[in-house]
Amino acid sequence: MDLLKDNLKKLYFKFLIPSLGSAMVMSIYTLTDAIVIGKGVGADALAALSITTPLLCILMSTGILFGVGGSVQMSVHRGSGNHQKSNRYFTISFFLITAVTALLWLIYATCMPKLLHLMGANDTLFPYAMSYMRYINIFLPVAVFSNYVAIFIRADNDPNRAMAGVLLGGVVNIALDIIFVFPMHMGMGGAAFASVLGMTIQVIVGGSHFFSRKNGLHFIRPIHTIPSIRHIIVGGIPSFFNEFANGFIVLLFNIQILKYCGENALSIYSVISNCVILFNSLFTGVGQSIQPVISTNYGAGNGVRIKGIKKMAYTTILIMGAIFSLSGILFPTAVCRIFIKMNPTLTDIANLGVRTYFFAFLPFGINLLTSYYLQAILRSAQSLCISLLRNIILSSICILVFPLCLGASSLWFVMPIVEVVVLFVSLGCLKSKSI
Repeated sequence: MDLLKDNLKKLYFKFLIPSLGSAMVMSIYTLTDAIVIGKGVGADALAALSITTPLLCILMSTGILFGVGGSVQMSVHRGSGNHQKSNRYFTISFFLITAVTALLWLIYATCMPKLLHLMGANDTLFPYAMSYMRYINIFLPVAVFSNYVAIFIRADNDPNRAMAGVLLGGVVNIALDIIFVFPMHMGMGGAAFASVLGMTIQVIVGGSHFFSRKNGLHFIRPIHTIPSIRHIIVGGIPSFFNEFANGFIVLLFNIQILKYCGENALSIYSVISNCVILFNSLFTGVGQSIQPVISTNYGAGNGVRIKGIKKMAYTTILIMGAIFSLSGILFPTAVCRIFIKMNPTLTDIANLGVRTYFFAFLPFGINLLTSYYLQAILRSAQSLCISLLRNIILSSICILVFPLCLGASSLWFVMPIVEVVVLFVSLGCLKSKSI
Protein backbone atom coordinates (compact mmCIF):
# COMPACT_ATOMS: atom_id res chain seq x y z
CA MET A 1 0.00 0.00 0.00
CA ASP A 2 1.10 3.55 -0.76
CA LEU A 3 0.60 5.81 2.25
CA LEU A 4 1.10 8.91 0.11
CA LYS A 5 -1.34 8.13 -2.72
CA ASP A 6 -3.91 5.45 -1.83
CA ASN A 7 -7.55 6.40 -1.15
CA LEU A 8 -7.52 7.92 2.32
CA LYS A 9 -10.71 6.30 3.63
CA LYS A 10 -9.65 2.82 2.51
CA LEU A 11 -6.17 3.41 3.90
CA TYR A 12 -7.61 4.51 7.25
CA PHE A 13 -9.67 1.35 7.67
CA LYS A 14 -6.81 -0.86 6.46
CA PHE A 15 -4.84 0.34 9.46
CA LEU A 16 -7.72 0.94 11.89
CA ILE A 17 -9.36 -2.50 11.80
CA PRO A 18 -6.18 -4.52 12.44
CA SER A 19 -5.04 -1.99 15.04
CA LEU A 20 -8.35 -2.12 16.93
CA GLY A 21 -8.40 -5.90 16.66
CA SER A 22 -4.89 -6.06 18.08
CA ALA A 23 -5.76 -3.60 20.85
CA MET A 24 -8.89 -5.52 21.76
CA VAL A 25 -7.11 -8.85 22.06
CA MET A 26 -4.14 -7.33 23.91
CA SER A 27 -6.55 -6.04 26.51
CA ILE A 28 -8.16 -9.49 26.63
CA TYR A 29 -4.90 -10.77 28.13
CA THR A 30 -5.59 -8.63 31.18
CA LEU A 31 -9.38 -8.83 31.15
CA THR A 32 -9.43 -12.61 30.92
CA ASP A 33 -7.01 -12.80 33.82
CA ALA A 34 -9.26 -10.48 35.81
CA ILE A 35 -12.48 -12.35 35.05
CA VAL A 36 -11.00 -15.81 35.62
CA ILE A 37 -9.19 -14.73 38.78
CA GLY A 38 -12.26 -12.93 40.13
CA LYS A 39 -14.54 -15.90 39.48
CA GLY A 40 -12.08 -18.72 40.10
CA VAL A 41 -9.88 -17.43 42.92
CA GLY A 42 -11.82 -14.61 44.62
CA ALA A 43 -12.17 -10.90 45.30
CA ASP A 44 -8.89 -10.71 47.27
CA ALA A 45 -7.03 -12.19 44.33
CA LEU A 46 -8.63 -9.64 41.99
CA ALA A 47 -7.52 -6.85 44.32
CA ALA A 48 -4.01 -8.36 44.28
CA LEU A 49 -4.07 -8.28 40.47
CA SER A 50 -4.60 -4.54 40.75
CA ILE A 51 -1.46 -4.38 42.90
CA THR A 52 0.58 -5.92 40.05
CA THR A 53 -0.80 -3.54 37.41
CA PRO A 54 1.84 -0.80 37.86
CA LEU A 55 4.67 -3.31 37.41
CA LEU A 56 3.05 -4.76 34.29
CA CYS A 57 2.46 -1.27 32.87
CA ILE A 58 6.15 -0.47 33.17
CA LEU A 59 6.94 -3.44 30.92
CA MET A 60 4.25 -2.69 28.36
CA SER A 61 4.98 1.04 28.28
CA THR A 62 8.69 0.40 27.70
CA GLY A 63 7.81 -1.41 24.48
CA ILE A 64 5.58 1.50 23.48
CA LEU A 65 8.27 4.08 24.31
CA PHE A 66 10.83 2.67 21.89
CA GLY A 67 8.26 1.34 19.41
CA VAL A 68 6.39 4.62 18.93
CA GLY A 69 9.49 6.80 19.31
CA GLY A 70 11.41 4.82 16.72
CA SER A 71 8.58 4.12 14.28
CA VAL A 72 7.41 7.77 14.07
CA GLN A 73 10.92 8.88 13.14
CA MET A 74 11.18 5.96 10.73
CA SER A 75 7.91 6.88 8.99
CA VAL A 76 8.71 10.60 8.72
CA HIS A 77 12.05 9.87 7.03
CA ARG A 78 10.47 7.30 4.73
CA GLY A 79 7.99 9.95 3.67
CA SER A 80 10.86 12.29 2.82
CA GLY A 81 12.57 9.50 0.85
CA ASN A 82 15.52 8.92 3.21
CA HIS A 83 15.35 5.13 3.72
CA GLN A 84 18.84 4.85 5.20
CA LYS A 85 17.97 7.28 8.00
CA SER A 86 14.67 5.46 8.43
CA ASN A 87 16.42 2.14 9.07
CA ARG A 88 18.94 3.80 11.35
CA TYR A 89 16.14 4.76 13.73
CA PHE A 90 14.85 1.18 13.67
CA THR A 91 18.32 -0.19 14.46
CA ILE A 92 19.02 2.19 17.32
CA SER A 93 15.59 1.72 18.86
CA PHE A 94 16.07 -2.06 18.81
CA PHE A 95 19.39 -1.89 20.65
CA LEU A 96 17.92 0.58 23.14
CA ILE A 97 14.94 -1.62 24.04
CA THR A 98 17.19 -4.68 24.34
CA ALA A 99 19.46 -2.93 26.85
CA VAL A 100 16.53 -1.55 28.90
CA THR A 101 14.82 -4.96 28.91
CA ALA A 102 17.94 -6.59 30.35
CA LEU A 103 18.03 -3.98 33.13
CA LEU A 104 14.34 -4.44 33.97
CA TRP A 105 14.75 -8.23 34.03
CA LEU A 106 17.54 -7.92 36.58
CA ILE A 107 15.56 -5.48 38.79
CA TYR A 108 12.37 -7.53 38.74
CA ALA A 109 14.20 -10.80 39.42
CA THR A 110 16.06 -9.48 42.47
CA CYS A 111 13.61 -6.96 44.00
CA MET A 112 10.10 -8.32 43.41
CA PRO A 113 8.98 -8.69 47.09
CA LYS A 114 10.09 -5.12 47.84
CA LEU A 115 8.42 -3.83 44.69
CA LEU A 116 5.10 -5.47 45.56
CA HIS A 117 5.12 -4.02 49.07
CA LEU A 118 5.92 -0.63 47.52
CA MET A 119 2.87 -1.06 45.27
CA GLY A 120 0.67 -1.42 48.36
CA ALA A 121 0.51 -5.19 48.89
CA ASN A 122 -0.53 -6.08 52.47
CA ASP A 123 -0.30 -9.48 54.18
CA THR A 124 -3.56 -10.62 52.55
CA LEU A 125 -2.72 -9.59 48.99
CA PHE A 126 1.03 -10.25 48.83
CA PRO A 127 0.92 -14.07 48.30
CA TYR A 128 -1.52 -13.68 45.40
CA ALA A 129 0.51 -10.89 43.79
CA MET A 130 3.79 -12.79 44.16
CA SER A 131 2.28 -15.89 42.59
CA TYR A 132 1.21 -13.85 39.57
CA MET A 133 4.49 -11.99 39.08
CA ARG A 134 6.60 -15.17 39.32
CA TYR A 135 5.68 -16.17 35.74
CA ILE A 136 5.83 -12.59 34.47
CA ASN A 137 9.44 -12.43 35.66
CA ILE A 138 10.40 -15.57 33.77
CA PHE A 139 8.96 -14.31 30.48
CA LEU A 140 9.69 -10.60 31.04
CA PRO A 141 11.37 -9.92 27.63
CA VAL A 142 8.27 -11.19 25.83
CA ALA A 143 6.07 -8.75 27.75
CA VAL A 144 8.32 -5.84 26.75
CA PHE A 145 8.74 -6.79 23.09
CA SER A 146 5.08 -7.64 22.39
CA ASN A 147 4.12 -3.99 21.87
CA TYR A 148 7.41 -3.02 20.24
CA VAL A 149 7.20 -5.67 17.50
CA ALA A 150 3.52 -4.94 16.76
CA ILE A 151 4.12 -1.18 16.42
CA PHE A 152 7.06 -1.54 14.04
CA ILE A 153 5.53 -4.12 11.72
CA ARG A 154 2.34 -2.02 11.58
CA ALA A 155 4.46 0.99 10.60
CA ASP A 156 6.18 -1.21 7.99
CA ASN A 157 2.84 -1.64 6.16
CA ASP A 158 2.00 -5.08 7.61
CA PRO A 159 -0.88 -4.38 10.05
CA ASN A 160 -2.63 -7.67 9.30
CA ARG A 161 0.32 -9.72 10.54
CA ALA A 162 0.36 -7.70 13.77
CA MET A 163 -3.32 -8.45 14.22
CA ALA A 164 -2.86 -12.15 13.39
CA GLY A 165 -0.18 -12.48 16.07
CA VAL A 166 -2.34 -10.82 18.68
CA LEU A 167 -5.44 -12.83 17.73
CA LEU A 168 -3.64 -16.16 17.88
CA GLY A 169 -1.96 -15.24 21.15
CA GLY A 170 -5.29 -14.08 22.56
CA VAL A 171 -7.07 -17.34 21.71
CA VAL A 172 -4.29 -19.32 23.40
CA ASN A 173 -4.40 -17.02 26.42
CA ILE A 174 -8.16 -17.36 26.91
CA ALA A 175 -8.14 -21.14 26.54
CA LEU A 176 -5.18 -21.69 28.86
CA ASP A 177 -6.50 -19.18 31.41
CA ILE A 178 -9.61 -21.28 31.88
CA ILE A 179 -7.72 -24.59 31.90
CA PHE A 180 -4.97 -23.51 34.29
CA VAL A 181 -7.24 -21.77 36.83
CA PHE A 182 -10.28 -24.05 36.94
CA PRO A 183 -9.54 -27.75 36.26
CA MET A 184 -5.80 -27.50 37.03
CA HIS A 185 -6.24 -25.20 40.09
CA MET A 186 -3.03 -23.24 39.39
CA GLY A 187 -4.54 -20.04 40.82
CA MET A 188 -3.09 -16.66 39.91
CA GLY A 189 0.12 -18.23 38.70
CA GLY A 190 -1.85 -20.17 36.11
CA ALA A 191 -3.49 -17.00 34.82
CA ALA A 192 -0.10 -15.31 34.51
CA PHE A 193 1.40 -18.35 32.75
CA ALA A 194 -1.44 -18.31 30.22
CA SER A 195 -0.87 -14.61 29.51
CA VAL A 196 2.85 -14.87 28.90
CA LEU A 197 2.41 -17.91 26.64
CA GLY A 198 -0.07 -15.88 24.59
CA MET A 199 2.39 -13.00 24.36
CA THR A 200 5.14 -15.39 23.28
CA ILE A 201 3.03 -16.58 20.35
CA GLN A 202 2.25 -12.96 19.45
CA VAL A 203 5.95 -12.06 19.31
CA ILE A 204 6.79 -15.16 17.23
CA VAL A 205 4.05 -14.45 14.67
CA GLY A 206 4.90 -10.75 14.53
CA GLY A 207 8.60 -11.50 14.28
CA SER A 208 8.01 -13.60 11.17
CA HIS A 209 7.52 -10.28 9.34
CA PHE A 210 11.30 -9.79 9.37
CA PHE A 211 11.69 -12.89 7.19
CA SER A 212 8.90 -12.00 4.76
CA ARG A 213 8.95 -10.24 1.40
CA LYS A 214 7.07 -7.29 2.90
CA ASN A 215 9.88 -6.54 5.32
CA GLY A 216 11.40 -3.10 4.84
CA LEU A 217 13.15 -3.01 8.22
CA HIS A 218 16.87 -3.62 8.09
CA PHE A 219 19.67 -3.34 10.60
CA ILE A 220 22.37 -0.93 9.50
CA ARG A 221 25.45 0.51 11.14
CA PRO A 222 24.24 3.19 13.55
CA ILE A 223 25.72 6.68 13.21
CA HIS A 224 24.78 9.94 14.94
CA THR A 225 23.70 7.67 17.79
CA ILE A 226 23.26 10.22 20.59
CA PRO A 227 20.99 12.62 18.61
CA SER A 228 18.98 9.63 17.35
CA ILE A 229 18.50 8.28 20.88
CA ARG A 230 17.29 11.70 21.98
CA HIS A 231 14.80 11.89 19.08
CA ILE A 232 13.46 8.40 19.83
CA ILE A 233 12.99 9.06 23.54
CA VAL A 234 11.50 12.53 23.02
CA GLY A 235 9.15 11.15 20.37
CA GLY A 236 8.06 8.14 22.42
CA ILE A 237 7.90 9.54 25.94
CA PRO A 238 4.32 10.90 25.65
CA SER A 239 3.06 7.44 24.66
CA PHE A 240 5.16 5.94 27.44
CA PHE A 241 3.39 8.12 29.99
CA ASN A 242 -0.01 7.40 28.43
CA GLU A 243 0.56 3.70 29.10
CA PHE A 244 2.68 3.95 32.25
CA ALA A 245 0.08 6.20 33.84
CA ASN A 246 -2.38 3.30 33.92
CA GLY A 247 -0.09 1.67 36.45
CA PHE A 248 0.90 4.87 38.23
CA ILE A 249 -2.69 6.01 38.72
CA VAL A 250 -3.74 2.51 39.81
CA LEU A 251 -0.95 2.56 42.41
CA LEU A 252 -2.11 5.88 43.87
CA PHE A 253 -5.77 4.83 43.81
CA ASN A 254 -4.91 1.50 45.46
CA ILE A 255 -3.17 3.26 48.33
CA GLN A 256 -5.84 5.93 48.80
CA ILE A 257 -8.83 3.61 48.44
CA LEU A 258 -7.41 1.11 50.93
CA LYS A 259 -6.69 3.99 53.31
CA TYR A 260 -10.02 5.80 53.06
CA CYS A 261 -12.57 3.30 51.70
CA GLY A 262 -11.44 -0.28 52.46
CA GLU A 263 -10.99 -3.56 50.57
CA ASN A 264 -14.57 -3.70 49.21
CA ALA A 265 -14.04 -0.38 47.44
CA LEU A 266 -10.70 -1.66 46.12
CA SER A 267 -12.48 -4.65 44.56
CA ILE A 268 -14.80 -2.25 42.71
CA TYR A 269 -11.84 -0.11 41.68
CA SER A 270 -10.15 -3.27 40.37
CA VAL A 271 -13.12 -3.66 38.01
CA ILE A 272 -12.82 -0.01 36.94
CA SER A 273 -9.06 -0.27 36.39
CA ASN A 274 -9.55 -3.29 34.13
CA CYS A 275 -12.13 -1.34 32.13
CA VAL A 276 -9.62 1.50 31.87
CA ILE A 277 -7.08 -0.94 30.44
CA LEU A 278 -9.59 -2.15 27.84
CA PHE A 279 -10.78 1.31 26.79
CA ASN A 280 -7.26 2.74 26.85
CA SER A 281 -6.13 -0.08 24.55
CA LEU A 282 -8.90 0.68 22.06
CA PHE A 283 -8.26 4.42 22.11
CA THR A 284 -4.56 3.69 21.68
CA GLY A 285 -5.39 1.42 18.75
CA VAL A 286 -6.95 4.38 16.95
CA GLY A 287 -3.99 6.61 17.79
CA GLN A 288 -1.39 4.09 16.66
CA SER A 289 -3.34 3.25 13.49
CA ILE A 290 -3.08 6.81 12.15
CA GLN A 291 0.52 7.49 13.15
CA PRO A 292 2.24 5.76 10.19
CA VAL A 293 -0.07 7.49 7.69
CA ILE A 294 0.17 10.92 9.31
CA SER A 295 3.94 10.75 9.91
CA THR A 296 4.68 9.60 6.38
CA ASN A 297 2.49 12.34 4.86
CA TYR A 298 3.97 14.89 7.26
CA GLY A 299 7.43 13.99 5.97
CA ALA A 300 6.14 14.46 2.41
CA GLY A 301 4.34 17.74 3.25
CA ASN A 302 0.81 16.46 2.39
CA GLY A 303 -1.28 18.60 4.75
CA VAL A 304 -4.62 17.88 3.05
CA ARG A 305 -4.30 14.12 3.59
CA ILE A 306 -3.33 14.69 7.24
CA LYS A 307 -6.49 16.75 7.84
CA GLY A 308 -8.65 14.09 6.20
CA ILE A 309 -7.43 11.18 8.28
CA LYS A 310 -7.42 13.33 11.42
CA LYS A 311 -11.14 14.04 10.96
CA MET A 312 -11.95 10.33 10.58
CA ALA A 313 -9.95 9.43 13.69
CA TYR A 314 -11.67 11.99 15.92
CA THR A 315 -15.09 10.86 14.71
CA THR A 316 -14.19 7.29 15.66
CA ILE A 317 -12.96 8.36 19.09
CA LEU A 318 -16.11 10.37 19.86
CA ILE A 319 -18.34 7.39 19.04
CA MET A 320 -16.23 4.99 21.10
CA GLY A 321 -16.00 7.38 24.06
CA ALA A 322 -19.75 7.89 24.17
CA ILE A 323 -20.40 4.13 24.14
CA PHE A 324 -17.82 3.42 26.84
CA SER A 325 -19.11 6.16 29.14
CA LEU A 326 -22.75 5.15 28.80
CA SER A 327 -22.00 1.48 29.53
CA GLY A 328 -20.92 2.25 33.10
CA ILE A 329 -23.28 5.17 33.73
CA LEU A 330 -26.35 3.12 32.79
CA PHE A 331 -25.26 -0.38 33.89
CA PRO A 332 -22.73 -0.10 36.77
CA THR A 333 -23.71 -3.34 38.53
CA ALA A 334 -23.79 -5.32 35.29
CA VAL A 335 -20.26 -4.18 34.46
CA CYS A 336 -19.01 -5.34 37.86
CA ARG A 337 -20.78 -8.72 37.63
CA ILE A 338 -18.59 -9.57 34.64
CA PHE A 339 -15.61 -9.70 37.00
CA ILE A 340 -16.81 -10.48 40.53
CA LYS A 341 -19.76 -11.84 42.51
CA MET A 342 -21.75 -8.86 43.76
CA ASN A 343 -23.38 -8.37 47.17
CA PRO A 344 -25.40 -5.40 48.54
CA THR A 345 -22.31 -3.64 49.90
CA LEU A 346 -20.43 -3.91 46.60
CA THR A 347 -23.54 -2.83 44.68
CA ASP A 348 -23.83 0.38 46.70
CA ILE A 349 -20.17 1.20 46.07
CA ALA A 350 -20.50 0.41 42.34
CA ASN A 351 -23.54 2.63 41.89
CA LEU A 352 -21.49 5.65 42.92
CA GLY A 353 -17.97 4.65 41.90
CA VAL A 354 -18.55 3.14 38.47
CA ARG A 355 -21.19 5.66 37.41
CA THR A 356 -19.02 8.62 38.38
CA TYR A 357 -15.69 7.35 37.02
CA PHE A 358 -17.14 6.39 33.63
CA PHE A 359 -17.93 10.04 32.83
CA ALA A 360 -14.16 10.35 32.21
CA PHE A 361 -14.02 8.16 29.10
CA LEU A 362 -15.36 10.62 26.51
CA PRO A 363 -12.73 13.33 27.17
CA PHE A 364 -10.19 10.57 27.90
CA GLY A 365 -10.34 9.35 24.28
CA ILE A 366 -10.01 12.84 22.80
CA ASN A 367 -7.02 13.65 24.99
CA LEU A 368 -5.25 10.38 24.20
CA LEU A 369 -5.77 10.71 20.44
CA THR A 370 -4.54 14.31 20.52
CA SER A 371 -1.35 13.15 22.20
CA TYR A 372 -0.73 10.54 19.49
CA TYR A 373 -1.59 13.00 16.70
CA LEU A 374 0.85 15.62 18.00
CA GLN A 375 3.59 12.97 18.21
CA ALA A 376 2.97 11.98 14.61
CA ILE A 377 3.63 15.55 13.39
CA LEU A 378 6.70 15.86 15.66
CA ARG A 379 5.12 18.28 18.14
CA SER A 380 6.41 16.15 21.00
CA ALA A 381 6.57 18.95 23.58
CA GLN A 382 2.82 19.62 23.32
CA SER A 383 2.08 15.89 23.31
CA LEU A 384 4.20 15.44 26.44
CA CYS A 385 2.43 18.37 28.12
CA ILE A 386 -0.97 16.72 27.62
CA SER A 387 0.34 13.35 28.74
CA LEU A 388 2.00 14.65 31.90
CA LEU A 389 -0.96 16.82 32.90
CA ARG A 390 -3.56 14.07 32.68
CA ASN A 391 -1.43 11.10 33.66
CA ILE A 392 0.88 12.41 36.37
CA ILE A 393 0.51 16.01 37.54
CA LEU A 394 -3.21 16.77 37.85
CA SER A 395 -4.25 13.20 38.61
CA SER A 396 -1.66 12.82 41.40
CA ILE A 397 -2.61 16.10 43.03
CA CYS A 398 -6.32 15.32 42.93
CA ILE A 399 -5.97 11.72 44.16
CA LEU A 400 -3.94 12.89 47.15
CA VAL A 401 -5.88 16.08 47.97
CA PHE A 402 -9.54 15.28 47.24
CA PRO A 403 -10.14 12.77 50.10
CA LEU A 404 -8.50 15.14 52.58
CA CYS A 405 -10.68 18.09 51.58
CA LEU A 406 -13.86 16.52 50.20
CA GLY A 407 -14.10 13.07 51.81
CA ALA A 408 -13.44 9.50 50.68
CA SER A 409 -16.20 9.41 48.04
CA SER A 410 -14.54 12.25 46.13
CA LEU A 411 -11.90 9.81 44.86
CA TRP A 412 -14.41 8.57 42.28
CA PHE A 413 -14.67 12.13 40.84
CA VAL A 414 -10.93 12.60 40.27
CA MET A 415 -10.52 11.30 36.73
CA PRO A 416 -13.66 12.89 35.20
CA ILE A 417 -12.51 16.28 36.50
CA VAL A 418 -8.90 15.77 35.36
CA GLU A 419 -9.88 14.65 31.85
CA VAL A 420 -12.25 17.61 31.35
CA VAL A 421 -9.57 20.10 32.45
CA VAL A 422 -6.99 18.54 30.12
CA LEU A 423 -9.55 18.53 27.29
CA PHE A 424 -9.31 22.33 27.15
CA VAL A 425 -5.53 22.05 26.84
CA SER A 426 -5.89 19.49 24.03
CA LEU A 427 -8.29 21.71 22.09
CA GLY A 428 -5.87 24.64 22.50
CA CYS A 429 -3.00 22.56 21.10
CA LEU A 430 -5.10 21.46 18.12
CA LYS A 431 -6.01 25.05 17.28
CA SER A 432 -2.44 26.34 17.44
CA LYS A 433 -0.57 25.87 14.16
CA SER A 434 -3.30 23.47 13.12
CA ILE A 435 -2.64 21.03 10.26
